Amino acid sequence: MVTVRIENKREFKIYGRKIWVEQDNAMFSQFWEKCRQEGLVELFHNNHNNLAETVTNSYCIGVSRVEKNPLNISFWFYVATESGHALKGWDLEGFTVPASTWAIFENYGETAEALIEAEMYAFGEWLPNSLYVHAYVPEIEAYPPRKSDKGNCCEFWLPINEK
Repeated sequence: MVTVRIENKREFKIYGRKIWVEQDNAMFSQFWEKCRQEGLVELFHNNHNNLAETVTNSYCIGVSRVEKNPLNISFWFYVATESGHALKGWDLEGFTVPASTWAIFENYGETAEALIEAEMYAFGEWLPNSLYVHAYVPEIEAYPPRKSDKGNCCEFWLPINEK
C-alpha cells in the first residue's frame, strides 16, 4: 500500500550519469542496469558513511529533470548520488536539486513494480484530488535501505506547490 507524506527539503547537490529519455520505460531500466554493470551504483553505495547526512536517505537516486515542463515526456534522467563534491576518477555531471516541498510516496515490493505503483497512485489518484499542483522542480526516485515483509522500500518524490 502506498503511503504519502509532505516534507519540505533543503537544496542538495547530486553527481551522476544522465540519459535523454522520451518516456520509454524500458530506457529507465536499461540505464539503471548499465550503471550497475559499470560499478556506478556500487560506487555510490560505498561513497556514503552516514545516510543521515543526506536529504533522501538513499545511496543512489534517480532524478527526472522535468522542471521546465512537468507535462513534457522528454527529459534528462540521472542515476546519481547526493554529494557535495565530484567523485574522483569518475566522469560524472553535477546538478543542484532546489529546495522544495515534496509529496513523498512510499511503497514496498519488487523495486520497479513498487515505484510504478507509487507513481501511478501519485498522478492518477492523489494529485488530482489534492490541494497541490506539480512544482517546476525535478522528480526523484529514492531507495532508502528499509525493507518490509513485502520487499524493498522505494519512494517517489513529487515536487508540489499549493493550488
